[in-house]
Amino acid sequence: MNGILQQLIVACYILCCIAIRTGPWRYFQINARFFSGDKGIFSKLSLDDIIPDKWRLQQRRLEEVATPPSFPVFLKPEWGQNAGGIERADNLADYEAIKKRLLKGDKAYLVQQRAPGKREFEIYTAFNDTKTNTPNIITITEAINSRDDFPINSIYNEHTNYVEITHLFSEEELKTLVSLKQQIARLAQSRLSVRADSLEDLLAGNFHVIEINLFTPFPINLLDESYTWRKKLRFILRVGQSLARATQAIDSKQKTFAVYTRMKLYSNQRSPLVAVLRSFL
Repeated sequence: MNGILQQLIVACYILCCIAIRTGPWRYFQINARFFSGDKGIFSKLSLDDIIPDKWRLQQRRLEEVATPPSFPVFLKPEWGQNAGGIERADNLADYEAIKKRLLKGDKAYLVQQRAPGKREFEIYTAFNDTKTNTPNIITITEAINSRDDFPINSIYNEHTNYVEITHLFSEEELKTLVSLKQQIARLAQSRLSVRADSLEDLLAGNFHVIEINLFTPFPINLLDESYTWRKKLRFILRVGQSLARATQAIDSKQKTFAVYTRMKLYSNQRSPLVAVLRSFL
């Protein structure tokens, strides 16, 4: 289902770009100013720098952490999507075993402390132009896990359900959430994952950021089981239109990165050919 929805978003985006005469191939430049050109990824560690201290979770390179100060901890690839590759260590024995195995691989990993807060929220926004303060789209979705207290929520976790709760917020409260999110950065399209104890704490800024999704962030509200196909298609059209406008608004003077190519090469860096190609990009 998720794959079909992603394909529909891509197709709708391309058609919307054609309609307003802008190049869809420029899509990957939308958030490119946060791309780590030296690493060839949207580095989770580098993105820490734009998260205010009050919301930031302690996060360090795996090889630098001998013993975490508390458990559980999450071992996360420095770049990944949909919680791919994330593992949880509940005690020191788990941690040492997972760490030993991961350090044998070719991907950089981070150790992230668990986020305080009983509830997990996904805040998706899309702006036609980041110079404005009003997003074209904002949705708040809660990730509800029926099994774990400290889950690795993702589209692949059979115990996780996503429920859109945007309707629980007033217009002014949604503006508050946008204002809080913009304290991190003005992002044309993004999905912010946070944990907080309640909706009141979320609005008060009493939360911690688990992750900022910038590379093709999926509008997770589309996985709400109450959504009809008609509602999904109408929302996908809104996303396509907004992203097309955001693409059109990209500053022509902005530095260009080979984002898509570099990300694909990073994902397949075991290949000898990839090593050669990366040296030229």
